[in-house]
Amino acid sequence: MHSKDGFEIEPRDFPTNKGQICIKGLNAGRLINHPERLNTPLIRPRKDKALRKSSWEEALRFTAKSLSKIRSRWGNDSLFVYGSGSLSNEKAYLLGKFSRVVLGTSSIDYNGRYCMSSASKALEMALGIDRGLPFPIDSIAKTDLLLLVGANPLETMPPLKSHLDELKKKGKKIIVVDPRTTPTAQYADEHLQIKPGSDYILAAGLLWLLFRKNKIDWSFIENYTTGFEEVLNSISSFWPSRVEALTGISQDRLHKTADLFETHPHAIILTGRGCEQQAHGVDNVLSFINLSLALGLIGKPNCGFGTLTGQGNGQGAREMGLKSNQLPGCRSNADPNDRKFIAALWQRDEKELPRPGITVTEALGNLGKQDSVKAMIVFGANPLISSPNHSRLKALFSSLEFLAVCDPFLSETAAVADVVLPSALWVEETATVTNLEGRVLLRPQLLSPPPQVKTDLEIIRLLAEQFGFTEGFPSDPQAVFEEIRRATAGAFADYYGITYQRLARGEELFWPCPSLESNGQKELFLSKRFPTETGKARFHPIFFNPLAEEPDEEYPFFLTTGRTFYHYQTAVQTRRIEKLKEKEPTPIVEISTAVGQRLGIKTGQYVKVETRRGSGYFKAKLTEQGRIDTLFIPFYPSESAAANTLTLSAYDPRSYMPSFKLCAARIQAADDLQQNQSINGKEKIG
Repeated sequence: MHSKDGFEIEPRDFPTNKGQICIKGLNAGRLINHPERLNTPLIRPRKDKALRKSSWEEALRFTAKSLSKIRSRWGNDSLFVYGSGSLSNEKAYLLGKFSRVVLGTSSIDYNGRYCMSSASKALEMALGIDRGLPFPIDSIAKTDLLLLVGANPLETMPPLKSHLDELKKKGKKIIVVDPRTTPTAQYADEHLQIKPGSDYILAAGLLWLLFRKNKIDWSFIENYTTGFEEVLNSISSFWPSRVEALTGISQDRLHKTADLFETHPHAIILTGRGCEQQAHGVDNVLSFINLSLALGLIGKPNCGFGTLTGQGNGQGAREMGLKSNQLPGCRSNADPNDRKFIAALWQRDEKELPRPGITVTEALGNLGKQDSVKAMIVFGANPLISSPNHSRLKALFSSLEFLAVCDPFLSETAAVADVVLPSALWVEETATVTNLEGRVLLRPQLLSPPPQVKTDLEIIRLLAEQFGFTEGFPSDPQAVFEEIRRATAGAFADYYGITYQRLARGEELFWPCPSLESNGQKELFLSKRFPTETGKARFHPIFFNPLAEEPDEEYPFFLTTGRTFYHYQTAVQTRRIEKLKEKEPTPIVEISTAVGQRLGIKTGQYVKVETRRGSGYFKAKLTEQGRIDTLFIPFYPSESAAANTLTLSAYDPRSYMPSFKLCAARIQAADDLQQNQSINGKEKIG
């Protein structure tokens, strides 16, 4: 519906959202005719010049010429392609194909590296397959006990509340594990306000207790899992008094939580970014999978383990081949059979198909070095702001010889690019996306893009043509999806039985869906068979690990970051929606009231937050129920502050997930001069 402020968005009743929509989605229509929307290509022919308008022909020619020159000098892998969980299945697939076939580079990744990578890695290691929820989302309302670890869906995924409400109406229990007293924690029946970084210790402690009480499912463990004895050995030192000392959760509450699992045999455990965006995020997730397996929850109706996907198509984008080590259908880029299958489909020799390359964490961490990437193409992401240790990264971004960004708006990354290509919004193109439960959805085009704006598929096709590839890169989304069906046939994430026609008819289709007669698998493990070498789920031992950076006398607080109700990620779009900006005009720092009183800080006052990487000025928000050792700052930036100016570059060695959720910080009230500087933008982060 059209209005004076743009286009009105109305929610529809659907199994996943039950007629609800978050405020960000509700206001997304205000971006369609936004005055800051990009409506023509921009180029910077020389590094010392400003961006200027150009034609599509000039911009594409300049892009291809620059990439070809860099590739000739430095090799194929010097070109890095960076995608996004906001891209549709079709765009993610074609971008992965473009990277490997046209550019011949192994250097490809997507911003899910900063979001879902720890959960993905843990799921692959333990269960053999990476699907956020191996059961339909309505199972949440049918279980007896829900444990949410590092997740705050009432702010970050509001439509999930309808399922939580239904659960509570039945008198069932919700437990939240989180250092912060979030709206979700306040809503829950129990809040375990753990010390930041101690998630895996809590899980190990609960498993230790349940084992001692003999409340684990021995039949399930013996018949359907491997590795339990090693886990028992690894958790032998996580007795209640030690877990209390390490997590801050009293022994009494540990026993009561273990008793809840004992008295509620149907339970679901869900993890979120809070426990995953850490330098030991994979261990955090594995520890809760261990708990789920030991209780025999996985493969039982209305029970199990899952992770809450963080982006609109975070699930589908990685399945389509945007991860550095993954080909379409969750095929492995290191597996000879998978490589031969995809190479044949793409009409390439298998030897020409690039092997697994570096992650974006490694690529950006190596900037400025002799063998670092020299050029980047970014689709729908803002890595300059979303990556850790922003000050270092900003200084090194200029070492890139070429940067191209495709985006509807001029993000901070686009503002320093050599080429900016304006792309269509979601409402201006037909596409499919895959949600966290593996359900594939068709999103039809409702509007036409502005005259000089192109869809990402059109941009990829035009770039491919610049390199002489006149076939194999269609801009018609249905044609791309037909190729996706063939590319994923027989793979873990099998889309072969899914078609536009079936989706348009409203059929409920989940992957894997191997035939046109199938509706796919809503629940993956009811047969208790797992796609591992042995057909069994795998326990993984968990050992104590020191944090990448601990608070000390100089920096006495934990700093954690995250999303908020009104803004999403780096807020490139939500900061441009006046209604949302009015509600939350600038990033805050959440501080315990006790700490605020001790330091003379009041709500609304500007304060300086500092780490060993940098500093910023944020408006204080005091909270009565906050941990006295913990500060919280949202991801999105202002001119005077950005959370990732403060975060450190340490990352999980298995998932390459940066430690966004944990570093050491200090805080002080800002004097009048500092406040004026921050408000006037004299100390800018962009």
